[in-house]
Amino acid sequence: MVAGYRGKLGFVDLSSGTIRKERLDESLARDFIGGYGLGVRVLFERQEKGADPLGRENILGFTTGPLTGTGVPAGSRYMAVCKSPLTGGWGDANAGGYFGSELKAAGWDAVFISGIASSPIYLMVSENRIEIRDALHLWGRDTVETEEAIQHDSGNPRIRVASIGPASERLSLISGIINDRGRAAARSGVGAVMGSKRLKAVAVQGNGKVPTADEGAVEKLRRAFVKDLRQNPGFSMSLMKHGTCGGTRFLLESGSTPVKNWLMAGSEAFPGHENITDADSVISYQVKKYGCARCPVACGGILRVSKGPHPLKETKKPEYETLASFGSMCLNMDLFSIFKLNDLCNRSGLDTISTGSVLAFAMECYEHGLITKTDTDGIELAWGNGEAMIAMVHKIIRREGLGDILADGVKIAAQKIGEKAETFAVHVGGQEPGMHSPLYLPGRATGYLCDPTPGRHTATPMARVDISPAVLAPYPELTFQNLEQYEFTKKGGPSATVSCYLQAGNCAGVCSFAQIFFGNFPFVEFFNAVTGWDMNMENILEVGARVQTLRQCFNIREGIRATDLRLHSRMKGDPPMAEGPVSGVTIDENSLARGYRKAMGWDPESGQPKDETLKRLGLKALVNKQV
Repeated sequence: MVAGYRGKLGFVDLSSGTIRKERLDESLARDFIGGYGLGVRVLFERQEKGADPLGRENILGFTTGPLTGTGVPAGSRYMAVCKSPLTGGWGDANAGGYFGSELKAAGWDAVFISGIASSPIYLMVSENRIEIRDALHLWGRDTVETEEAIQHDSGNPRIRVASIGPASERLSLISGIINDRGRAAARSGVGAVMGSKRLKAVAVQGNGKVPTADEGAVEKLRRAFVKDLRQNPGFSMSLMKHGTCGGTRFLLESGSTPVKNWLMAGSEAFPGHENITDADSVISYQVKKYGCARCPVACGGILRVSKGPHPLKETKKPEYETLASFGSMCLNMDLFSIFKLNDLCNRSGLDTISTGSVLAFAMECYEHGLITKTDTDGIELAWGNGEAMIAMVHKIIRREGLGDILADGVKIAAQKIGEKAETFAVHVGGQEPGMHSPLYLPGRATGYLCDPTPGRHTATPMARVDISPAVLAPYPELTFQNLEQYEFTKKGGPSATVSCYLQAGNCAGVCSFAQIFFGNFPFVEFFNAVTGWDMNMENILEVGARVQTLRQCFNIREGIRATDLRLHSRMKGDPPMAEGPVSGVTIDENSLARGYRKAMGWDPESGQPKDETLKRLGLKALVNKQV
């Protein structure tokens, strides 16, 4: 097998208990690289159209890329892929930590799971072997307890575990998969899919080494990159010191951070925000920095919180998205409550973006009388009430009372509550958007609408071209000039280029911070040094386009039309805000979306990839076979 890969795919059918291995074909690796690409290629061919996302037919994949587990800095990512129960279309989620690298060390490029176990189980994955083990004693435990129990039972604290918590067990559609005690593959409802299969965890133990074509070249590139990184006073240095929470104040002040369920923007709309936007205050509780495998940045952190009503002996530092979703979105300035909410979500498996969003939605419903104290069992679900938020999250985890309604996200909750609740339900295609407003960077709108996993902030790097000059990587194809922030008709080409580049990096297993946001990551050189191939940027972008297009075809096959995906009126400034840093701004979502689809070779209106595009990307026969 080519360097960078271990050459094996695992297929587990939990209904029958059968386990089999397949060889990873090199042509498949070249065409789709790995990660999301490998995942969508396998699912598109092997999963029936119309499969129930929570049924035995849905395939849940844990996939890696060729750079995962190698000496490439920031090459630590793994991806969970499936049909999403939240959107009804293509679903994926991406996480760092050490799980992905360990899966490669165990000799596997990916493991795909179908069927439903008769009782709770977990998978033990090791070199050349996958075992189905009983997990009845683990069912009901949180993710930290599950990880500790598996490590204890196996007598090996180095075993890496990706598990679900009680929220995923109860099939909350806003739940994800947690590894390394707080790294989350959080979006698309992947945790509910894992819970529906009664799959409590995937544990991995490996001692093998990922082969590298030119290890000397990888090391030389690594040293140069890290040296440059540490001398660069930009975003990377902020990440090294504070992590993503270091950007909270700027993003709030700029108008990027939504306030009060997307009704407002700017720091003046959130008095007392300093309690949560002061990054130094957040890291004052940090006892240890934490980084993913092979990462020189180490943006994560472990906190110990001894003050306040919710002491935590050890918990993960909240990311920007968490601070915004539980903070500004809910007008909550209580940092201690956010620490507790973050810990609850990590342990139960809830996605913090969606959970904060559904709490903000519920608070607005409460404000307008659509939800009463009778519905909340006496909880005063008022704006800024951190203790009430904690109490309601406990109900969401247990699917108790109103929590049962909120556990499936704002779209379904609004349908169940009725009246004018849908007015307050901010989502795109069923998924709550990330905490980045298109009113500040319109390219966010392009990604929220046009990526096959709608509403995803991690799928919107095209926002990097909203303010020129933009240098995403040390290649002319990723350097953009003369683009105006609120120009809506000329960004289709650059947006398509950036999204294809991001997909290639995702498939390779690289963190998008390094790939997209530092401006100096030599992705092509690292890729070729690991694999021994001779790829250029044109080849890389073609692979990204192939992956993005097949993900789009998956959605179309499942009946999702581009016209179904719209921004909530608050996200696009309809009507525009009267006050704040993005006052007066309205986003032309139609021009942004049409421009992107046209540049991708898709029909600008329907989003259907054109025949010539499918033919050029080598997808026509596969797609036509599945129609």
